[in-house]
Amino acid sequence: MKPGILILGGVWPLTLGIAFLIGQGARHSESQENSQLKQHSPSRPSSFSSSRRGTKGSRDARSKFLPTSQTERIVGTNAPRQAVTELAQLIDPVERAKGFLALIKTLETDEFLDVVADFRALGITEQRMSEYGMLLHAWAKADPEGALGYAMKNTGTPFARQAIMTSWSTDDPEAAIAFARANHEGEGANPLLVGIIRGIAPADLSRATDLLQNLPYSRERGDALQSILPFVMENGSDIALTWTAGIADAQLKSGAITHIMSDLAGSEPARAAELLVTLDDRDAAVRAADDVAGSLARVDLEEAKNWSTGLDDDLRAEAVEGIIGHYASQDPVAASEWLGSLAGTTNLDSAIRQFAWRSQGSQPELAADWIGHIQSPERRNEMYNSVLSRWLRSDPTSAEQWIQATPDLPEGVRELPNRLR
Repeated sequence: MKPGILILGGVWPLTLGIAFLIGQGARHSESQENSQLKQHSPSRPSSFSSSRRGTKGSRDARSKFLPTSQTERIVGTNAPRQAVTELAQLIDPVERAKGFLALIKTLETDEFLDVVADFRALGITEQRMSEYGMLLHAWAKADPEGALGYAMKNTGTPFARQAIMTSWSTDDPEAAIAFARANHEGEGANPLLVGIIRGIAPADLSRATDLLQNLPYSRERGDALQSILPFVMENGSDIALTWTAGIADAQLKSGAITHIMSDLAGSEPARAAELLVTLDDRDAAVRAADDVAGSLARVDLEEAKNWSTGLDDDLRAEAVEGIIGHYASQDPVAASEWLGSLAGTTNLDSAIRQFAWRSQGSQPELAADWIGHIQSPERRNEMYNSVLSRWLRSDPTSAEQWIQATPDLPEGVRELPNRLR
């Protein structure tokens, strides 16, 4: 059976679907995939043969692509393994996507292994992640266990396996879940379930949530949470926050609320600011305050500053950090004056560090002056070394004069000019 029958009919629905399928951590997967490729040559399951060239059906399908464009010429006149190599070299991402979709429609099930192995051998770059996802998605539609057999032997990151599980679970979630459970050992989180959660969430959010809650605290659980949240947020933040009420694990619930608030801050910062002060989960509110305040400041700086004054100390400290990151980038002198007016606010170390990072390029002396107000000796020395090292390289005379004129600097900081000469 040709996977082309099972795949979405147009270019853009599949391309958009793959963009989400790639999801978080694609760049991380890319570097690890390439590392694995350098160490291992493709290992083929016994049920596949690298010499297979497809059947008359695939050749007939390929013959339909008359060479009226570059992608059609590549697909219509080349065997699949040669076609995938040439398509991967195309610069235009739209043409490349069209070409891969055309190629996928012609592939017989037993041709996927060689095509995927050859594509991976070219190097999984950031630009090729979408096409890689397309190939895995289509292979999973045609032969999910064969695709997983290859991925489990030849890939060193979860990306390929999770992509395949996502595709499989959209068609047959029970079979995908059964396979995932049968092929996982140990007490740790099952990485295959991350892909399944992503795959079933659009159609069955309740089932996806149950699977999420059964994962132990782990990176996998965090990845699964991030993959499910877009579907949770589809009906608005109020319903999304109601959804978190059904999460039994306190840590998972708090993490979900934090993510929802941060996402809401990006689109509706005023609404996020309004909701933040009503949250029962104190830890989530504190963690989200930075993002909410920063997003609000980018829309209405004065409103953000006024809002922060009504918060308690812990929330205000986080909010000030978010605001100052934007404020110091726009007007470091005014930002310094505002920061100075907050003397009664406790624990401003993070906000001061943020101010120093943002202002050091245009106002290095002002940035250095503020570092002395950081309470933590370790953080203070870390910032002195970073900011003063940059200043000494860009304007050594002014930086050395500041160091000589500033009392109570740690000896190691005073020695920076000598160390950098």
